Amino acid sequence: MNFRVSCWALAGALLVALVALGACEQAFTTSPLSWLERDPDNLSKERQIRYAEAALRSGSERAARKAYDALSKNVDEKDDPELNLLLADLAMNAAGISEVLSELLTLALGDDTSLGNSGDLHDAFGAKLDVLNYDYVLAAKEQIEAAHAKDERFVAGEQSYLEISLGLVLRAAGIAGGFLVGPLSDLAEVEAGEAADFVDLATDRLDDRSGGWKYVGDFGAILS
Repeated sequence: MNFRVSCWALAGALLVALVALGACEQAFTTSPLSWLERDPDNLSKERQIRYAEAALRSGSERAARKAYDALSKNVDEKDDPELNLLLADLAMNAAGISEVLSELLTLALGDDTSLGNSGDLHDAFGAKLDVLNYDYVLAAKEQIEAAHAKDERFVAGEQSYLEISLGLVLRAAGIAGGFLVGPLSDLAEVEAGEAADFVDLATDRLDDRSGGWKYVGDFGAILS
């Protein structure tokens, strides 16, 4: 599979998705809660779930990591797939997705010429390759897959698919040495394939079980 990605096209697709899906609101919304300083490892499972939900609302990467690391130890194949989706969202927050999205959105809104300047966009995306914690990106992907393994009818929200897809694309690009217009190097072929396959599966699931998608398929077209 040839994996091609244009910085300008990727930026445009993601920023449209940001505004349409409300990710910008999530990226800039924080609700500091002092009790998030507590150690969730010492909480009951039910209270870990409440802690995890509060961590998501807070927008804190540190709280999201603590919540994911604690709750993921107590979720198994018997639990509702919605818990795996909660873990997937936590993992993406723990990976640093909010910082990536908010800074790119700021770039787009702060300078009308930025979206048309491929050099600016290349620099902006290139600077993000080392921001995300890719262990948590992969954990988010695994949690989505675990949810589907429990119930093939289960479908995550399109925003979750987009955020994980972005994380996988950045991971592949980072391994290849940065964004290129043209095929990524052989070094990133496996990672690039994983990203494209994830988007393809997301499109199929959204088509079959939730009445269709708005942006995931367009994002996938950029990767083909």
